[in-house]
Amino acid sequence: MSLSNGMVKKYYDDKSSAYDDYSRQLWSWVYDAVTWKITEPYVPRSPQALVFDAAGGTGKWTIPIAKCGPRVVLGDISEGMLKVAKEKISKEGLQGRVEVKECDLRKLDFQDETFDLVFCEHALCFIREQEKVIEELVRVLKKGHPIIVTGQNRYVMSISLVSEDVNYAYSVLSKEKPFFMRNSLNVYTLSPEEFRLMLESNGVRIEKIVGKLFTMPLGLSGQKMIAEDYTKELLDRIIQIELELAEKPDSVCLGSHLQAIGFK
Repeated sequence: MSLSNGMVKKYYDDKSSAYDDYSRQLWSWVYDAVTWKITEPYVPRSPQALVFDAAGGTGKWTIPIAKCGPRVVLGDISEGMLKVAKEKISKEGLQGRVEVKECDLRKLDFQDETFDLVFCEHALCFIREQEKVIEELVRVLKKGHPIIVTGQNRYVMSISLVSEDVNYAYSVLSKEKPFFMRNSLNVYTLSPEEFRLMLESNGVRIEKIVGKLFTMPLGLSGQKMIAEDYTKELLDRIIQIELELAEKPDSVCLGSHLQAIGFK
């Protein structure tokens, strides 16, 4: 395991017991609502279908995907996150439909063309060898089936740093340095075009790339983003703005996250 992946594993092992607490924050409610709205139409309903939730953590997405009908393999590098996932999956009565497996996305031990859907949400950005991850995710996906993967937008991440440190902002924009998250992890960003080309060069036919979190971090302050006390009216209105922007192809560069939907 590389040093960077060792740091990721330790970070999420340490955070695992309280990780789901983030879901109460404003940005998380917005992000999750938009992500599921985009993802849900591609989730297979057949009980014979098999989905790979790559870097699925505590089962945040595995559980709603499994409730749609398919079987799911939840893979993650963090033992701590997987322990929490097992408890949640058991509580939901889904243990017969979900397999929880420790794995490294850079080298998966699944056979070629195993899965009917590969879903990788907010994990690619923490791995330096992003090309290798995409290669592996595509390899284990059946031909003609969908892959949904999220990357971090370099443009928005660099601009969000300007008021803090303009030189650091430029170094992120020019790819001299990665974005540094919460004084803990490197975040490896991509431009929308780099993201598209990486997927296409690994055999993915892109259906669309959608921006997410347009309103954050540029539209709302850090304090408002992580707030847990906010009105339903505010939440619903922000989600409405996010979903309307997500439907506009020319808005993709404004989203801090980039969600690609494509087919092998």
